[in-house]
Order: sequence, then C-alpha cells, then structure tokens
Amino acid sequence: MFPMIKSTLTEKWQTTIPAEVRRALHLKPRQRLIYELIDGGVVVRAQPETLKDLYGFLADGKTSSSKSEERDVARKARVARYK
Repeated sequence: MFPMIKSTLTEKWQTTIPAEVRRALHLKPRQRLIYELIDGGVVVRAQPETLKDLYGFLADGKTSSSKSEERDVARKARVARYK
C-alpha cells in the first residue's frame, strides 16, 4: 500500500501527477487516464493501450504479415509492459 500522496489543482483545473504515482502506474506522456468515482473518492487508472496507440512501436520497421500476428505482437507488448 502506498502512503497518501497529495497534489494541488491549478486555476485551470490541472494537477501534476506525483512521480511515485507515475512510476507505480508506468505512465508515459500523453497517456490517457481513467477516473472512477467511488464512495466520495476517486480511483485513477492508466487506460490500456489500443492497437492504434501501439502503431509504430516496431523500431526496426518490421511488420507482421497478418492481422492475427499484429494482434499477438500487440498483446505480448501489453503483457510485457504490465509484468
């Protein structure tokens, strides 16, 4: 369990996500978050990546020969990220 971590809202309703939270959730810039309101509080989760988000992650330019293979590659990338 993590200790209570605080942040402040700006006048534009923005906040900085503390480094401990970014590391724990493996967040990246521009990644989307999901906010869930529960019993007067909020739970924040990283939104799972979609195939569209993963487009271009093959640095060497190799492509899969079928949609099935593309899905398998994307699934393995997501699994590896959350291990």
